[in-house]
Amino acid sequence: MDSDDEIEEAAKWEGSPGTIVLINALEDSSTIKVAHEATCLLIRQYLRSSSSHNIGVSIYGTDQTQTDLNSNNIIDIISMDTPTLEGYKKLRAMDIASYGKAKEYVLSEVLWHCSKIFKDYKKKLSSQTILILTKLLNPPVTTDQKRTLDRVVNLVGSYTKITIINISPDDYPIDKFYKELLIDINKSQEYTLPQAVWNPNVIQNMMYQQSHRHLAVAKLSFEIGPGFSIGVGVYSLLGKSNQSYLKTSNIDAKTNETVTRVTMRSKLTVNPGDSQKVSDDDVSGDSKELPLLDSELLFCQEYGGERVEFTKKEKEEMSNPFGPPMLKLLGFKPAIKLCKEKWFLKAGYFLYPNESVIEGSTVPFKALHKACDEMKTVAICMLCSRANSRPSIVALAPCTRPLDLEIEIGFDVIHIPFAENVREIPQLDDESDKPILQKKQKEEMNNILNSLQFNYKADMFENPKLQSQYRAIEAKALQETSLEPFVDSTIQKPEVYQVIREDVFEELFGPFGVLSIKRSCNTDKSNTIKKIKTEDINETLVQDMVINKSVDKLTVAQIKNILKERNITFSKSLNKADLCELVYENCTS
Repeated sequence: MDSDDEIEEAAKWEGSPGTIVLINALEDSSTIKVAHEATCLLIRQYLRSSSSHNIGVSIYGTDQTQTDLNSNNIIDIISMDTPTLEGYKKLRAMDIASYGKAKEYVLSEVLWHCSKIFKDYKKKLSSQTILILTKLLNPPVTTDQKRTLDRVVNLVGSYTKITIINISPDDYPIDKFYKELLIDINKSQEYTLPQAVWNPNVIQNMMYQQSHRHLAVAKLSFEIGPGFSIGVGVYSLLGKSNQSYLKTSNIDAKTNETVTRVTMRSKLTVNPGDSQKVSDDDVSGDSKELPLLDSELLFCQEYGGERVEFTKKEKEEMSNPFGPPMLKLLGFKPAIKLCKEKWFLKAGYFLYPNESVIEGSTVPFKALHKACDEMKTVAICMLCSRANSRPSIVALAPCTRPLDLEIEIGFDVIHIPFAENVREIPQLDDESDKPILQKKQKEEMNNILNSLQFNYKADMFENPKLQSQYRAIEAKALQETSLEPFVDSTIQKPEVYQVIREDVFEELFGPFGVLSIKRSCNTDKSNTIKKIKTEDINETLVQDMVINKSVDKLTVAQIKNILKERNITFSKSLNKADLCELVYENCTS
């Protein structure tokens, strides 16, 4: 009786994306080396994720031609297909700088080559992307510039995405031709000149983002009020851990060969003319096995010891009484009432206007975003993203530039619980007195928090378990003798915590390690003991305290000073009770 929530998370689309990476061999050797390394990192990333992405790698601007198509000065290192280990080894062993350079820079030839690859590709492609790794300093020859611009217009018109990645260690003035080229690539819309990048990891991340197909989880109608709806797209900005995408195979126990598994539903029919009763375990010779139709499939739910049966249609009607997939506005709440961390049930979505559902949806979407942002409110909605999925209550929180993406506005879709999901926890009676926070304790903790602050980014923490697992698998697959090192970003840095003064922290918040018994407050003011200053402690006072077993009335810092004056070594991790025992053992006259 569970809903198809798993199907909602693993959406399926028709076709697979296709990407061609182009490396300019006319650049200097250092630029080619960076582009080569970034491309290897990209292929390795796709191998790790077991992606069905179709990717090809080509070199243009060489004096050689190695391609199945009728193209000049182009070498196809990896033909466009699903990434394989053999293709990665071939790319990694390739020395691109060793190839000779072409006499003329002809860019239209390689663009025609890419369009031919997309056209002749046998698999169905959901998207087409061309990534050009080059500097924007040297334009093609004058006779080829007009042809190049025409090729770009044709490719963009056929829904091919072209991205130029500017590989350079320093900024420089971009040639006028590439500015005209970027205008045609962006269809005369506003654009920003590509910044110079030199880090292979940054280039790999840029290529991985640009080659992603950015498909919506669902395209829905957002019902704001009676008779007023806009079109929106629901996107997932976070992916599941790649461990969930690891493919498993069934192996025969005897031959150790891979076997396939097929699930079939069937039913047994018995000849009604046979008067002999047939038990469940005894199948008569007149029985016949027939396939079970979906309309004959029954679901059951145990209730009070009875099995209640439902047909498939009845189950779908009960699972989703909400109706067709849509997003319906219920009302607004102050943003301060919503805590993203507290109400986190599963990975949220991102909401963005979609003109293909309802034309003209962008303007009211921006108006709603501006109103929610200025009034500090969130929209409470009912979301049903699939026909047979479970409806959920969500909150739409306005945001800008999520995960540092080039997105101006949008809404974070935060799942919040139903009333049935909230646990009724009884309130605990606080028998103990609440501790009183002292001013010194507050100031010291504020200093610690201010000194340990850092700028958080969504991609700054890598999963150390996955990273070590991938490197072990890759070392075995590539027959490498050692594992590729990686920096565990979850390990604490000792130099950062040197700002914490151990003695002051122990004195203000200690003791630690042993449960200290809190003494009851003495109401008799005549019996109150005046706090002893460090300079007032002399040998006579120490001996009196040792005899009366009252050293614990001193602070941790005072006890440590007594031990240091007598050259008694002790561990810094000792608590106050252990330090007192050292005084009793070593300070008796």
